[in-house]
Amino acid sequence: MILISAGHHPKSPGACHDGFCEHDEAVRWVVELLQHFDETEAAAVPTGTLAEKTDYINKRQPKLAVEIHFNSLYANKTVDAERGCMQLYYPGSETGKRAAQIVQDALASLFPPDLGVREGFYRLDPTMGVDWFLAKTSCVALILEPEFIDRKDEIVTKRAQACLALAEALKKIVKEAV
Repeated sequence: MILISAGHHPKSPGACHDGFCEHDEAVRWVVELLQHFDETEAAAVPTGTLAEKTDYINKRQPKLAVEIHFNSLYANKTVDAERGCMQLYYPGSETGKRAAQIVQDALASLFPPDLGVREGFYRLDPTMGVDWFLAKTSCVALILEPEFIDRKDEIVTKRAQACLALAEALKKIVKEAV
């Protein structure tokens, strides 16, 4: 089983650009993505706080959990880019790194440049500790950052194609990497 979460929360929607917000778009991706799985393969994580989401995931013991986000130019000064795709995994996890690379290989050509896979420290800063979702989830977990939120046209135009590629990558991870 794969559990898929939309990053952030309706009351705290994450990065926004001209009214286009991270949480709302992540919800759309979760819905689109689940169309490529049957109910035994994948399910959505209910919206809630990070603690509620990770508790939900841990009680169900999936093989893989992913949370969909979109980078922000304004909040994330640690990424030296204005666009692009990257995936985050639990620091030091070779399985997580392999899983993140499978996703990156599937999405990077749709949302260039390829910003690679990275250890998932909060705001990519090791001094700030590991990101909560990655630290508190007991299975292999990934944070997906397909593109920067200010790239609305690309995100919306490529959503269907990206979700299909992502579904295939997640199935491959469960089959091969975890």
